[in-house]
Amino acid sequence: MARRDKTERLLNLVFAMMSTRRAISRSDIRENVAGYEDARSDEAFERMFERDKDELRSMGLPIDTVSDSLGEVLGYRISPSEYEFVDLELSPEDIIVLGVAAQVWDQAVLSAPAQTALRKIEAKYGKNVVTPPAELSGLVRLQAQDVSLPVLLTAAREKRVVKFEYHNRSGVQSMRKIEPWALICRQGNWYCIGFDLDRMDQRTFKLPRIHGTVRTTAEKHSAPRPDHPTMEIPQSEGLVTATITVSAGHGAMLRKNSMRLDQTALGDRIEVCGVLADLVEWTLLALAHVVSIESPALETEVNAAIDALVAGHQAAFTEGELGV
Repeated sequence: MARRDKTERLLNLVFAMMSTRRAISRSDIRENVAGYEDARSDEAFERMFERDKDELRSMGLPIDTVSDSLGEVLGYRISPSEYEFVDLELSPEDIIVLGVAAQVWDQAVLSAPAQTALRKIEAKYGKNVVTPPAELSGLVRLQAQDVSLPVLLTAAREKRVVKFEYHNRSGVQSMRKIEPWALICRQGNWYCIGFDLDRMDQRTFKLPRIHGTVRTTAEKHSAPRPDHPTMEIPQSEGLVTATITVSAGHGAMLRKNSMRLDQTALGDRIEVCGVLADLVEWTLLALAHVVSIESPALETEVNAAIDALVAGHQAAFTEGELGV
C-alpha cells in the first residue's frame, strides 16, 4: 500500500508541474497535490518533496526550478514540450518486431500490458499489419519453465551475481553461481550466457533446466564481459526442428514445447525445436500415440532408443530363463 501511495503522489506531482504555465510553489504543492497531506510538519514536507523531486529527475523528467531576478525560488514546472513523446512513426519492420515481442509475453506476467500496447498499435496501423508472419510465430516466446527469465534479465542489467540449482542433460544436479551476461532465445528456447564463478569460465545454461528459484546476491560482476557474448552449445546439444503427428489429446510435452500445432485428419501435427535428447524423450513419452515423425535425425534416435529398450528387456528375460 505504501508503495502505491508513493507512486500516486509522484504522478500527482508530475501532473501538477505539467499543468501550469507558471511555476507551482512549494506551498501550493503541499496544499493541493494529493499525497502531501500526510506530512505532519514543514520539515517532513520538505524532506518528502526533495526526495520526490530527486527521484523524478533520476527518471529523466526535466523539472525546471523557476527563480525571480533576486534568485528567490518561485516554484517548479515541467515543460510539456520537453517531456511529451513525439508521435511515433513505425516502419513495417518495426511493427513486426513489436508484434513478436508481444507474443513473447503472451503467457507471462506482462501479458496484459503487452496486449494493451499491441491494441494501440493496431488502432493506428491495422490488425493485419501487426500480426507477425507465420514463419516468425512461436520462434521467440516464454514458457512456464522460463519463469527465471525476468530475474536473470534484471541481474544481467544490474551486473549482479545469481545462484540456482541446475540439472545438466545427464540429469546431474549442482548448485551454480554465475555472472549472467546475456539472455538469448534460439528457436523458441531460452539460454543464459554467463561466467561460471566455480568453473571460472564462460558457460551457457538452458533455462528449463534451472530448478527452483534463482537467487540474486549482493555481489557485483568481476569477470570481464565480452562486447558480444556468444552462445556456446556442445555439439551434442545442437538444436533440432522436427514435426511429430500424434493422436488428439496426447503428447503433453510435445504440445507444451510446440512452436506450431495444426489439426489434421491423422492427428495433431506438432512442430517442435529443441535439443535432440529432449525431443527423443518427449516423443518416447507419447510413443503409443505417435503417428509419424518428420525428422530423420529424431526418427533415428527414437528407433535406437526403442531398440536399446527391447534389447535390455530381452537380456533380462534370457538371464531369468537361465536362472542367472
